[in-house]
Formats: sequence, structure tokens, C-alpha cells
Amino acid sequence: MEWSKIYEYAKLVPRGIPNISKIVSGIVSNVELKYGFLKEDERLEIIRRRIICEGCPFNNRNAASSEEYLEVTKGHYDSKREDFHCSFCGCPIEIRTASLQSNCGIEYWNSISKNT
Repeated sequence: MEWSKIYEYAKLVPRGIPNISKIVSGIVSNVELKYGFLKEDERLEIIRRRIICEGCPFNNRNAASSEEYLEVTKGHYDSKREDFHCSFCGCPIEIRTASLQSNCGIEYWNSISKNT
């Protein structure tokens, strides 16, 4: 792993520590989802959230070419991370969407997104 990737992940630690219970909850729910142990309404909520994230201009896959990202940040998104994550908070989308006590950190996007 490159040092720049390690540095990117290390920068997430201070933001993650205060949210450790939500992170653990997301990890547990994600495992339960994979093995079919979630209640139907929770499973559907996670799927709904992931659909929103897929279309969001602020996920790392879209941010590099997103006019919305460039407009809001006044800069270009560049990351060495290979996981699917939010370019704003840095959360892995698979975990964030499975943390059912968490909301998106950029709620305004949810209010205008066609996918909500």
C-alpha cells in the first residue's frame, strides 16, 4: 500500500473515533445484510440509501468529473483510495449506508436528488 493511501486512511481516524458506535453498527448491519439476517424493512432501507449514494455527485466514483463537486469545493477530487466512499466525509459507503442510526452528512443533496 502506498504511503499516500495510508495517510488518507489515517486522516479518517479523528473523525471516526466520536462515531465509533455508528461505525460498529454499520459493520454489524452490513454483515447481517450479507448473510440474510436483517429485517426486511432494514434491508430495503440500506438498499434505498445505496441507490442514492450511487447517483450522488459526491461519491468518489463521481466526484472527479462532477460539476456539483467542483462547484461546492472549488477544487478537483483526487484520492488514492480504491474503496467506494464519500468524498466529503470519507466514510466507506457500504458501512455508512448500513449504519441505520446515521444520516448523510450532506443532507441538502438528499433533498434535491432525483433518487430520493
